Amino acid sequence: MAKPLRESKKLEAPVTLFAAIEAEQHEFLRTLAFKERRSLADLVREALADFQRKKERERKLVARG
Repeated sequence: MAKPLRESKKLEAPVTLFAAIEAEQHEFLRTLAFKERRSLADLVREALADFQRKKERERKLVARG
């Protein structure tokens, strides 16, 4: 599997986040991270960025509505 292209790992203003997740979610992330040779943190940041973009699009649609 090709390594996905992504932005630099260097964070501009890093904040450490501790969050409890379900064991199944952790296993999924761990397995995916291993397969894609990425860190858990990188996968979580990507998922959060996708979620944030989705919510911002939804908010703009409601504002137009």
